Amino acid sequence: MTAEPPAKRTRAKKTPATPPTPSPELETKSCPEILGVAAAGSSPPKVNTAPEEPLPEQEESPSRPQPIPPPSERMQYRAIGVVRGRYVPASEEEFNRGVMMTEDGVEIETVLLGQVINLIKKYLDLNEPHLWVVYPRTRDVDKEEVKLHLQIVGVWEPERLQQANATAADPGVNDGYFSVRGEVIFNSQEKNFVVVKIQQLPRRQGEKPKAFKLKLTGTVPMKSPGYFWDFQVQRQGTSLVVQEATTVGILPPRKIKKSKKVKKARPARPQRPQPQRPGSPPTSPRPTSFRPVRRSPNPPFN
Repeated sequence: MTAEPPAKRTRAKKTPATPPTPSPELETKSCPEILGVAAAGSSPPKVNTAPEEPLPEQEESPSRPQPIPPPSERMQYRAIGVVRGRYVPASEEEFNRGVMMTEDGVEIETVLLGQVINLIKKYLDLNEPHLWVVYPRTRDVDKEEVKLHLQIVGVWEPERLQQANATAADPGVNDGYFSVRGEVIFNSQEKNFVVVKIQQLPRRQGEKPKAFKLKLTGTVPMKSPGYFWDFQVQRQGTSLVVQEATTVGILPPRKIKKSKKVKKARPARPQRPQPQRPGSPPTSPRPTSFRPVRRSPNPPFN
């Protein structure tokens, strides 16, 4: 007789362990403050809170494109805005340089960038005002006056330019609105201005990144540099006035380049005085320009 094989044991299915429910104290995180800024003619500052996590990606609806999209990164440098007015070129030869005639009667020096020249010549009538998408720059004329300069990168007219899925021409922002994001490197409470450093991406591979400074009217309640800020700015005449400011975070420390040490020449050692014999006349020090003369031997007698 043959023995029957032993019966196979059935393995019990493992159920995944349920994670422990976190306590409500661990779910709450400390949030930095959003500090409102009191600018000239603005309302009192507001204090809010915002998390330090990266900004969520906001999906733009296809029917409502925007001339100034939301930032794609938490610490994205930029300075961009919209200005309504007429662009008047300097001449036909210098079409890319001219003046922006705003609706409030202000003349601002303006240049055209990229492929905007072909766009303007093909689609737009410069005798009519348009809503331009511009990059701002500020130049110091003197200690008190700041000169505003604009660089046109586009125009906001989706219906005329036949932009896809553009059913409304409402840009969602007011005329003269600017979005400025960068590092505050100087803040003057007395003179009521703040300087923002904005880092630019290199245009070509291998180039060093460049940066420029933008001078805004208004102050922030923080004097120490090294913080990244988000500014909501409104143009008033030729000035960029801060309406609101938000602290985004602290920038990482910069690497300090080690300077090459310069070897210093060692000073000449002082000569030690030689001891004198008793009774010998005092010897005067030998001058530095004295050179010993080598004596030749006596000539032979004929």
